[in-house]
Order: sequence, then structure tokens, then C-alpha cells
Amino acid sequence: MKFTKAALMSACIAILVGCATVEPLRSAFNDDEFKPYEGTGTSTITGQAFLKTVGGDVKFGAGESVVLLPVASYTAELRKRSTIGGERLGPIDGRLEKYRRTTRADGNGNFEFKNLPPGEYYVSCAIFWQVPGGLILEETGGIAYGQAKVGPGETTKVVVTR
Repeated sequence: MKFTKAALMSACIAILVGCATVEPLRSAFNDDEFKPYEGTGTSTITGQAFLKTVGGDVKFGAGESVVLLPVASYTAELRKRSTIGGERLGPIDGRLEKYRRTTRADGNGNFEFKNLPPGEYYVSCAIFWQVPGGLILEETGGIAYGQAKVGPGETTKVVVTR
């Protein structure tokens, strides 16, 4: 049987991904840290999500989901190890979903979260695009991330990149 280089690479990647270890989180979910973020508020976070290519081109998070999470010890570990470090973590505590907010970026990567309780938040957006890679198109990009602090009734702007 004859295999193409692309077929062999795809098979190797599938095997490696299947063998990737899911690591547990070390931080416990602390309800008290999340209580200030319950419900709605009068604060707004706006921003723009983008990444730059090696050549300096800007790739916007156009049409991508932007995720907002309150800053707490649990989410700090998620951000450090998963969003920034690329580790596969799990299981994620289901209580986090109550505090997770999402919106969709416009064509220029701009986004807005309204009616937020005041506090500090992590913002992230997955931005991927394809580049020629020999016989196939290869996906490149990554996770753009930022952090914003907003007071009651305030609007804060954040740049979400690397």
C-alpha cells in the first residue's frame, strides 16, 4: 500500500492528539470569589481581538466568539495553563458556565460586553487562518487574550492579542 506524505502526517497527528494527556486543575472552584460577578450591572467592556502574522499582517477575530471570565484563582489557572500555555485541562467545573459570557466580534474584531458587574475580567478569542503548506493548507494562529478592570457604570476598552 502506498501512502502520501500528507496522509502519513495526518495519521501521526491523529495518534498524537489521541494520546494527549488531559491534566487536572489544581485550583478549587471558590464560590465566594465569583459572587461579585453574579447577575447584571452597569459596566461595559469593549475591545478589539487580533493577532499579527510573522510578516506583520493583522488577522482580526472577525466573526469569532469572544469569551469573558471573571478573574479568580480558578480562572487564573485556566488562563495560565490552558489559554496561554496550551495545556489540555479537565474536567472544568460546571459552575463556571454561570459566569462565562460570550459575544461575537464584528468584521474588524471589535466586540462589546454590556451590563457587567464591576470587577476584573479575562477576555479571549481564538483566531485561526490557513496558510499554504506544501500540498495542503495548514491552519495557524492561536488564542488572543487580554485582561480588563471595570468600575460601576464605567466603560473600559481592552486590546485582545498576544
